[in-house]
Amino acid sequence: MNDQMAGFRLRLVLGKFRVTEVSELEFKLQLGGSTTATISRPLRSDIRAGDLLTLYTEVMLDAQPSPTSIQ
Repeated sequence: MNDQMAGFRLRLVLGKFRVTEVSELEFKLQLGGSTTATISRPLRSDIRAGDLLTLYTEVMLDAQPSPTSIQ
């Protein structure tokens, strides 16, 4: 990997999910069927029931593999 690529991250979109409940401290996403995720709500965030939010993760681009503890 060259120095220009160091630190780049790839964003992987896992899906778009509907907000089903909102309280002062948390909100729930409907992930599918009866599966939900309850997430801490950031202060002053404008999250409302019915919103469609994107769930994603980030991974390093061309990261060196790390050794595993599995033999």
